[in-house]
Amino acid sequence: MQFSGPIVRPATDADSVFIEVTVGCTHDACTFCNFYKGYPFRVVDIEKIEGDLQEASRLYPHAKRAWASGGNPLALSMDRLTEIGKLFKKYLPEANIATYGRINDFYQKSVEDLRQLKELRFNDIVIGIESGDDEVLEAVNKGYTAEDIVRECKKIEEAGMDYRVIYLGGLAGLGKAVISAKRSAEIWNQIHPHYMYLTTVSVLPDTELYEEMKAGKFTEETELERIQEFREFLRNLNNKITVDAVTSTNGVTFRARLPEEKNKLIQELDKFILNYSKEYEEAMQWRRSVTRTV
Repeated sequence: MQFSGPIVRPATDADSVFIEVTVGCTHDACTFCNFYKGYPFRVVDIEKIEGDLQEASRLYPHAKRAWASGGNPLALSMDRLTEIGKLFKKYLPEANIATYGRINDFYQKSVEDLRQLKELRFNDIVIGIESGDDEVLEAVNKGYTAEDIVRECKKIEEAGMDYRVIYLGGLAGLGKAVISAKRSAEIWNQIHPHYMYLTTVSVLPDTELYEEMKAGKFTEETELERIQEFREFLRNLNNKITVDAVTSTNGVTFRARLPEEKNKLIQELDKFILNYSKEYEEAMQWRRSVTRTV
């Protein structure tokens, strides 16, 4: 089994069987992302996918989770996804197929199409929504709007397909975190993912956002602002959802079920903000070391 592109997946899917389905991302233009630089989007040959699945079936015949690797395999046509889904079902019959999808991957797929994909065990899709604030979505060139997010997620829900989402804090920039968080919560309250990865951006070299920062067009939020953004977003969130903020990019980490643990979580974040110190800000300088100009 060989991979010709980077394997990018959530930490929660680390125990899945990885099968490369596509290489690269159809968009590959988000200003903060360099995951797929140097890997133009392409579809893996069906023969290679089947060969990898044959190998996987010998090693893990009873696997319950599979990850269709690639930037956004759901961009593929229904015919190709159906062909791929049937192969997964043949060789890993007990496995659900999770993968990444972009909001615009669903534009040309009907609710019935999504139902068919779920029958083939495509489920628990991960969508990097990042923000529900149209100003942020435009600034980072996500390629869709908040209205698009709501429309397409409602289609996914109508099809009965489970999905997870990513909220990427810090994208609004200095001084804009709280208002952006409120705008995002308004959009999140109209959709119903069951799980959310709550993380925060690191401005990486070889990205457009990095160049904007060097040119003075973008200023990072402080560590305190990032935590205030999380707090404001969660305070305004009414969803029944699991929030997973356990990632190395966050200044505070937690995992919580909302609404059951919401009040306790907000209280803990308020306490952290109240006791925030300059020493903590200095301790988080590792993020600055990542983005420092060499």
